[in-house]
Amino acid sequence: MAFIEVSEITKKFGEKIALDHFSMKLKENEVLGVIGHNGAGKTTLFKLLLEMYAPDQGEIKFNEKNFHIKNDIGYLPEQRGLYGKTAVYAQLFAFGYLKGKSKAELQPNIDFWMKFFKVEENRNDILANLSKGNQQKVQFITAVIHNPKFLILDEPFSGLDPINVDMFMNAIQIMQRNGSTIIYSSHKLDSIEHLSTRLLFLKDGRKVYLDDIGNIQKQYGYRLKIKNDSLTEKILLEHGFRFEVKNGIFEVILQDKKDAEYVASLLTNTYSEMFLVEQRSIEEIFKLINNGG
Repeated sequence: MAFIEVSEITKKFGEKIALDHFSMKLKENEVLGVIGHNGAGKTTLFKLLLEMYAPDQGEIKFNEKNFHIKNDIGYLPEQRGLYGKTAVYAQLFAFGYLKGKSKAELQPNIDFWMKFFKVEENRNDILANLSKGNQQKVQFITAVIHNPKFLILDEPFSGLDPINVDMFMNAIQIMQRNGSTIIYSSHKLDSIEHLSTRLLFLKDGRKVYLDDIGNIQKQYGYRLKIKNDSLTEKILLEHGFRFEVKNGIFEVILQDKKDAEYVASLLTNTYSEMFLVEQRSIEEIFKLINNGG
């Protein structure tokens, strides 16, 4: 049985259709990455799951017994919402109390996450005095200190440097190992590709894909990166291949891995400085989808 079932939901804001007859099933303990251009419907979906919005039609069903929308969900909003003039430690406890947890339940989690994010020395600091990155860490902690069964993260990597992105990715993996089901959005497609068990592509409020990453990539073929003195643009054009040339390296689009062997057979020089076949990246596929490819 699915953890969450979303059935044919539609949400409008005036004449704007934010989500259009959208359905999905979210598996228990999975990490679902959601990608789409601005206005694709990502945040609207999250707020519908949180019951901050009501769908104009359709239904959202949580199948776990005794699931409590307020206490069993953790939420990191895209527009961060903490209190700048309040001390960090006091603020974390306050958010935990709102989730129905006692001080004894919260203390070990708060201490763990503050140490994990290396902000334990800031516990008595006013939030506004922290760097933006550390403020974001505190915001993340407020979303997880009550051990939520369901975690919703709206652009958790926004504004972070690469080191902090890695830290946040590790934190999300910890939450999955602890049993949380997680859905999150990100414009950092390289991160989302490595973190997610499945991907949801949204475009203009409609679902384009909801599938394993590998299954999505298979539909877009492969890319051969090749550097060989005997390969020319003329050869590739004569044999109907699409390609780009970047820094002297040919990047040839292949429908099948075996097509790489055919390209190799066209070469008169047996030595290639580079000959690499790889699946097309999620970032490349995202651009193709949004450009009508």
